[in-house]
Amino acid sequence: MQNKPNFINTLTEAMNHVAQAKDNKEINQLIEKLLMDFTDSERATLLIFDKERMLLFNDNGEKTQKFSVVGSDIGLAGYTLNTKKSAIFNHVTSEKYYEASIDNPSNMRIKGQIIVPLIQEEKIYGLARVSRSILFNRNYTKTQLDMIKSIEGFLIKIINIMQGGNKAQSMDVNKQEVEEKITQAKKSSINDSEEINSTMLFLSNTVHDIRTPANSLYGFLDLMEEQIKDERLLGFIANAKESAQFINTLTDSILERIKYEKESSTSEPTVINTIKFFSNVANIFTANMFKKEIHYLIYIDPLIPKEIEIEELKIKRVLINLIGNAYKFTPKDKVIEFRIEYNALQKSLTFSVKDTGIGIAKENQEKIFEAFEQAQADTSIHFGGTGLGLAISAKYVQDLGGKLKLESEIDKGSNFYFAIPIRIIDESPAHLSFEDPTKFITILTDRPACIDANNMRKYLQDLSIADENIAISQSITPKTTHLFCFEHKLSEEIVKECKERNIKLVAIEEQLFSITKNPKYKNLKVISENSYYGDVLYSAVSSQRKPRIFIADDNKINVMLLKTILESEYCTIEYALDGQDALNTLIKGLKTSRPFDAVFIDKHMPSLSGIEVIEQYKEQEAKYKQIRPLKVISITGDPSISNEEKRLYDLIVSKPFSKSEIREAFTKSVTQ
Repeated sequence: MQNKPNFINTLTEAMNHVAQAKDNKEINQLIEKLLMDFTDSERATLLIFDKERMLLFNDNGEKTQKFSVVGSDIGLAGYTLNTKKSAIFNHVTSEKYYEASIDNPSNMRIKGQIIVPLIQEEKIYGLARVSRSILFNRNYTKTQLDMIKSIEGFLIKIINIMQGGNKAQSMDVNKQEVEEKITQAKKSSINDSEEINSTMLFLSNTVHDIRTPANSLYGFLDLMEEQIKDERLLGFIANAKESAQFINTLTDSILERIKYEKESSTSEPTVINTIKFFSNVANIFTANMFKKEIHYLIYIDPLIPKEIEIEELKIKRVLINLIGNAYKFTPKDKVIEFRIEYNALQKSLTFSVKDTGIGIAKENQEKIFEAFEQAQADTSIHFGGTGLGLAISAKYVQDLGGKLKLESEIDKGSNFYFAIPIRIIDESPAHLSFEDPTKFITILTDRPACIDANNMRKYLQDLSIADENIAISQSITPKTTHLFCFEHKLSEEIVKECKERNIKLVAIEEQLFSITKNPKYKNLKVISENSYYGDVLYSAVSSQRKPRIFIADDNKINVMLLKTILESEYCTIEYALDGQDALNTLIKGLKTSRPFDAVFIDKHMPSLSGIEVIEQYKEQEAKYKQIRPLKVISITGDPSISNEEKRLYDLIVSKPFSKSEIREAFTKSVTQ
């Protein structure tokens, strides 16, 4: 690896040559050499994005490569463009979306690849791609990815030049800023020339043995998810998939960094949907808490911003370690409480994992975060483990801008907590406060001190329900408009009374699936203890109906992206990958008086095209006079839409779509 001044000299030399270059072919060759020098690669390509034709191409004279980013066979290049995320692929040919004609047009004996989408203010300019062959013993690391990111602005300027921009203006690059980014990239680097020792070989083989069943598990869960319609079962499957996926994330981390201090370099800030992300992490432990008969409380501040940017791997690793440790050291019938509080003034989140377990002696608390230390001498005998989890967690919390702290007392329990600053992407609260003062909520239980009942009260109070409008009671109070009934109080008489008095009823399971499996209560809305239930509390009490959104697209990547974007909105989402399935589901909504409010639909699908789906649906919709017409949003990548076809759509969003475009389409569809 070159030293820092050489990189700046290389960049300066490239800039000078670009200024003198006679055509795009020469500029392209100069940039390819620059990328190879910066990343120690054998091949490099600068791909330009043409949004109108939905193409990626490189302007290299006779060797020009062009390929579409629409459809299913779009390769790793198309995948990274659509997801807008930089990626390292150290075993390219084994990747799911690999297409040789797109990702390896030179037909080299390819091993590794880095792909960086070039994006500025949500506009996609193209991709930078570098490749190594099997002759390289070393894998790509985040260092090389960061080296490309350090000159991302320069590469965008080059694309502007190649498309007719002003050379003089485009050569205006802040070298000091680039130098600082290079320095930062080099700080996180590791010694790539280090030989793989016997320990690494052992770890590599072990990790492979772990990954194989984890991948199989994820695959079977994926198949089950397509067959099951029950929303709560789908939620548990999603949690199981999250766990299987996290196993692979951890094993990747082990292979990438043999020492845990180096693992932090694999984590990058990403944008997350706060409620979805943190509730999924918390719910990973739901089934285990039921099995061990631990009382598990989850509280996520309903006023938390919808979206934040955070290092996803690090915060997930910390929370899973802390909740997992609490689970191991907390006996039956004790309590574990996981809380997230939002401080709007400081723009920070405070996390707390508190248990009433065995506790930690004061003399051991100072060394609890040291690697390979256990708080009690006999802990490893009873529970196993090396103590590395807390050492890694403390390191990661520090990386995130906070400090992991501990309060504990023997036989009374422990509280691990920390606060970290956050970068807010969407500052609107996850749940809006209720404005209707006439709502009266009764939480029905024979246990007035029930911890779940008081946790629910806290949620409702934070959503502006007055304390005097919330009753924890053994009977249904006269003013009740909404009833949350614990399983031990639930009866057919309660259900009948709620129907007669027009009271909204939600049942609370005290054993997993105990109410769901009872045919007497098959139509009830159900939540479970030991799980995150903030969303259900909100939707049950809110007077606002959840819009129903449908996605029809045969490309799973596009469906995934749309679902991810829309899940931060207040709506329910269903999808189909086949035109006939889409039509059947839309018509079923009509027949069951639960029509969809909007559909995001692609033109090209198997069985029926998007056009045929909408035409046939509208014929059926005309028979139902009292419903709001379905809003139709085209998400086709086909630029040649006829005027006749355009009349079928209320809105048109071209692929690849941005988050803001989809959200704007959603807002217009459900409010107009």
